[in-house]
Amino acid sequence: MKLKTVMMSLAFGALLAACGGPISEENLDNSADEIGATEQGVCEGWEAGGRRCTWKCSSNGMWIYATGTVTYGGCTAYANDFCKGNAVSVCWSK
Repeated sequence: MKLKTVMMSLAFGALLAACGGPISEENLDNSADEIGATEQGVCEGWEAGGRRCTWKCSSNGMWIYATGTVTYGGCTAYANDFCKGNAVSVCWSK
């Protein structure tokens, strides 16, 4: 009976590991929590080839992007109009 319990625990542990089970504190990447690192991953900038106007209406909101064409220099106005106020973050992404 004890061997069966051990085998089931190992099988369950392997299943959890394969399906993205809990992450230990040592392997946790805290740099993604920093706003600069997160924003840098989304915002490439116009000079780097970003042509999609991308913005967030609130600091904890999700990134939204324009599905139509937005001309250079018009991204902030487009985002503010969408947010019905000032967008928190506006940038060009790919």
